[in-house]
Amino acid sequence: MKIDLFDLVSNPGRELSREVPVEMEQFQTRTGEYPITDKSPVQLYVKNDRGRKILLKASSHISAIAPCDRCLTDVPISLDLDFEREFPLEDHTLVMDELDVAEYIDGLILDTDQLVYDEMLVNWPMKVLCKDDCKGICHKCGCNLNERTCACDRTVVDPRMAAIQDVFNKFKEV
Repeated sequence: MKIDLFDLVSNPGRELSREVPVEMEQFQTRTGEYPITDKSPVQLYVKNDRGRKILLKASSHISAIAPCDRCLTDVPISLDLDFEREFPLEDHTLVMDELDVAEYIDGLILDTDQLVYDEMLVNWPMKVLCKDDCKGICHKCGCNLNERTCACDRTVVDPRMAAIQDVFNKFKEV
């Protein structure tokens, strides 16, 4: 949802408090698309602080589903977003010092979905695991090693020794 901040920027001391719905249905990154399963509206508070700066506070809760990085099982991700931003004002105009601000504020229009997206991106876990001791999947047969074991040979050969291992395999003496 886009919110016009013109009236707020033009009047020192003006405040805006809204409950804004999150319109995103999925969280999309370079690594994939993750469906959003639960989302609460963004509690948005914006204030013109004596004509010197704009204070923005927002909070929301979003849940999504992502595959485990080791075994590909679906894992629920729960994000509690609670953040604050300050934007300096000069002559009733927002001063954009940071490049990331330009993504969610265009002129005097605040894009709340882009703001929530940016916060999700910052808070998204670096590694998604179904459990800390996830065993992953077998690289030979593809079975989930958390659910069952397989008879595949999973010994990892040091690649620096692979050539020597090939020599031993070819010329075995009985």
